[in-house]
Amino acid sequence: MRPVRPTRPGVLAACAALAAVLTWSGLRVWVARGRAEPELLWTTLLTIGLLAVAVVAVGWPVRQWVRGEKERRIDALRAARTVALAKAASLAGSLLVGVFAGVVVHYLPTAHIAARRDQLLVAVADLVVSALLVAAGLVVERSCRVPPRDDDPGGPRADPAP
Repeated sequence: MRPVRPTRPGVLAACAALAAVLTWSGLRVWVARGRAEPELLWTTLLTIGLLAVAVVAVGWPVRQWVRGEKERRIDALRAARTVALAKAASLAGSLLVGVFAGVVVHYLPTAHIAARRDQLLVAVADLVVSALLVAAGLVVERSCRVPPRDDDPGGPRADPAP
């Protein structure tokens, strides 16, 4: 069985950049065809924030057990699912960061118009909360790592005798 590798920040940055370019160009095409821009809602901010809190809440017991602060053993399947959730949260968060970055870039040239400035503020707030979702996923993923044991083939080796 292949071990789960930690999420690489470069992959997350590439996903965010791709999502930003696709969103920005998609909005330009959408508006050029005479359609109204989709309205951004403040409830999105709350939803993404609750997801970040949920990821941290699910990861907290696993983190405590890994650090030895919890006596009761955590099921290995639960720990694996927690890591999978954390990886999914960081990837989804990076895609959302890209989407909202594309929206921010779309609204920036017309920020002097009050209605568009309101949408810009919602997009910036959503971008920040999406970045918090990425951070929550990365922190939970890293805090769930179990250090290798001495008897593991890839674990730390004992110092050779002099």
